[in-house]
Amino acid sequence: MTKSEAPQGGARRSSGRGGLIFLGIVVAVYAMVLGFSPETGLQALAFSASVFRKLAVPLSLVFVALVLTNLFLKPHDISLLVGKDSGLKGSLLSLLAGVLSVGPAYAWYPLLGTVRSHGGGVGQISVFLFGRAIKPFLLPVMIACFGWVFTLSITGLVAIGALVLGRLMSTLQGREA
Repeated sequence: MTKSEAPQGGARRSSGRGGLIFLGIVVAVYAMVLGFSPETGLQALAFSASVFRKLAVPLSLVFVALVLTNLFLKPHDISLLVGKDSGLKGSLLSLLAGVLSVGPAYAWYPLLGTVRSHGGGVGQISVFLFGRAIKPFLLPVMIACFGWVFTLSITGLVAIGALVLGRLMSTLQGREA
């Protein structure tokens, strides 16, 4: 990697081998358990296989949704539509953008800082960050594990909480200004 390709801020670039190392460790643990106690090892493998079968379709849907989102949705464009005076419309748009955003939260901080410096509202940025707790790609997995009622209830409450938090942050920030 040349100096111009080096990541900003002195951060090291991951080699991408962590997943393979983890897989190797899991395989080694299963092999040891099978070696010391074949019956326990077979029970563990059977349980793991049943969990995999239960989650295979929801995880496939997650993968397809992530691919489609990365192809068609540009979160930067959505973020620019939110201003301090955008009201409920801006908060709902921020919630939608937060729900649909992918990647680690810290990756969004520079963009959100830029949005704020160009007139983005603190309330809308708060709604965006809080809305990230809702992951539509994982809803099929949640439904499979917890059922429809729990999944819809907690998702709705998180969405309402995001909007309330945004309003509260706007109010608190207004007092500090």
